Amino acid sequence: MREGSRSGEKTQWTAFTHLSYDDYRILHANLIRHQKQSTRDRIVPYTVFIDPQLGRAGLTERQARAQGREIRVAKLPMGGVIRAIETGETRGFMKAVVDSGSGQILGCAILGAEGGEIMSIIQVAMLGKLPYTAMANAIFAHPLLAEGLNTLFAMFDA
Repeated sequence: MREGSRSGEKTQWTAFTHLSYDDYRILHANLIRHQKQSTRDRIVPYTVFIDPQLGRAGLTERQARAQGREIRVAKLPMGGVIRAIETGETRGFMKAVVDSGSGQILGCAILGAEGGEIMSIIQVAMLGKLPYTAMANAIFAHPLLAEGLNTLFAMFDA
């Protein structure tokens, strides 16, 4: 495990291949291209290939609270996702953590069919610093598992 920093909090990262590749990208940029790249505040995703998959990125609810952040949390059972119902894969849930003031997405955990793929969609929104409302109001193709993101993020306005 390696240690990293996210907003002053020490975090331990597992030795992921994708994390090692990103380390290489940063080293190459700094040493060869003489750029100022950093690992600070990068969003490190991971997927555990269990059945169903667990995909996670950003802060957990516990980490956000430990940092003293004002947060809101939404959790949607996979049984509330139309595609999961159609395929009979209703085990698990989608969970999102957002900043109460700004609406910025701070983290997510998806335990369900293709949890890593669904998590990646939220990670891209986090990289773009989109508020949760962008996900609540996005048009996702029907019937995909991603369509459940509308329902998950709309829960913050319910």
